[in-house]
Amino acid sequence: MKKLCVLTLGLFAAMSMSAQLSVVKEAEKAFKGADTYAAYQKALQTITPAFTNPETDKMAQTYWIPGKAGFKLYDDMYLQKTIGKDVNLSDMGNALLDGYEYGMKALDLDSVADAKGKIKTKFSNEIVKQIVSNQNSFMTVGSAFWDAQDYAKAYKAWTIYLSLPENPRFGKQAPKALPDSTVAQFDYYRALSAWQAKMLPEAAGAFDELVSLGYNDPQAYDYAYSVAYEMQDEPRKLAYSKAGFEKYGSQNPVFLQRVVNSYIDTKQYDTAMNMLKDAIASDPTNGAYYLSLGVLYENQDNPEALETYKKAVELDPNNAFANYYYGRSLLQKYDKLDQATGEMSQAEYNKYNAETMRPLLNEAIPYLEKAYELDNDMTDPLRYLKNVYYITNDGDNLKRVESLLGM
Repeated sequence: MKKLCVLTLGLFAAMSMSAQLSVVKEAEKAFKGADTYAAYQKALQTITPAFTNPETDKMAQTYWIPGKAGFKLYDDMYLQKTIGKDVNLSDMGNALLDGYEYGMKALDLDSVADAKGKIKTKFSNEIVKQIVSNQNSFMTVGSAFWDAQDYAKAYKAWTIYLSLPENPRFGKQAPKALPDSTVAQFDYYRALSAWQAKMLPEAAGAFDELVSLGYNDPQAYDYAYSVAYEMQDEPRKLAYSKAGFEKYGSQNPVFLQRVVNSYIDTKQYDTAMNMLKDAIASDPTNGAYYLSLGVLYENQDNPEALETYKKAVELDPNNAFANYYYGRSLLQKYDKLDQATGEMSQAEYNKYNAETMRPLLNEAIPYLEKAYELDNDMTDPLRYLKNVYYITNDGDNLKRVESLLGM
């Protein structure tokens, strides 16, 4: 009786194994007839149970069947496209990505020991050949996904494209290394697509590589900073700003301003001062440098901030921020003088106000007005002007400013 039980259990196990293998074989037939991505997905549902069944989930064949079918469907759809037929480019791209993903999974599992214990592979050569031969296809479908605004998949496709060259897993079949300029360009595409997909860590990773390769586009460094800003990643904000400043210097002063701001935020005032002194010495007529120096002085409560902002405006009269900071500093001086008049009689105050304080308000007005004129997105100049026009009893301008503020 005991032997019968053992034989019965063995029979059940064999039947279970046979059933799972049958699922794999049936799925293989279904994939062969898949001529659309919808049909491919339906076939995928057939084989999905085999991905989790202990009898088949470690078999390379289980994954290479859908992998191989994905590559074939991509090739078929691409051929249809080349002869002028209407093809859904996203479906075509999805077929390629599926082929890659299942192919790489099969590659991980494709190792079998023979009777002597020697490790052999059954599908690896075919898998690798299929993947590397489609290197440029990943580049192409990345663009198709971008156009379709499927940014996560665009990032994925371009990441695969960059990962193939000299990949040791592909051995001698691995494509040759891409030029640094090409890698940097596609890192830029990857970064932008990841950013659009709200995949901020992935975007930052692509920007890291782009910056390390010295990509030549100031906008890329600006975008990189924006990603780091969204992530509240202070080290990256500083790193991207320093890289931009080192590469473009006075061509784009915003990078220096950001570096200085980072040093100010971390109270590294001496470092910021030395950097600004060097920058001003190399380009003494650059108003943006004096603007940054004024910000540094202001954060140290140094009264030289006012004259430094004035210098910035003189050198760069059409800089909205220079006009704003100088106008604001004049008002701050007005407030300090006003606060120091506590012991004055009313007559003394009126005289002091007319001769010393009111001129500061009058001087600030045109700079604040110009700041807003140069940059209508700036509302702070309007808020200061509202107070000034209230104090000076200028009703018409007060109404105008309140209207601009939506009041």
